[in-house]
Amino acid sequence: MVLTMAAVAANKGIVLDKLEARVETHIDDSGRQQQTTFVTAIDLGLGLGLSKRERRILFNSARHCEVHKLLRGSLEFKETLVSDQ
Repeated sequence: MVLTMAAVAANKGIVLDKLEARVETHIDDSGRQQQTTFVTAIDLGLGLGLSKRERRILFNSARHCEVHKLLRGSLEFKETLVSDQ
């Protein structure tokens, strides 16, 4: 997420004084299926010189980064053991 935001900022010529993301993981296994929630706080500092539009561009780039795309929806793991030959 932070890498995506930094890349977008560089591409758009947005100068950042701070870029930090804190992620908390909450796991609820009280129901039939375990539910994992990621709560993210994005800190752009005081945003000195950042317009409202630039802040929104960076926030949306974080929300739509590749990691979010991978984790959105259900996940399934399929493992196979390949024997030595």
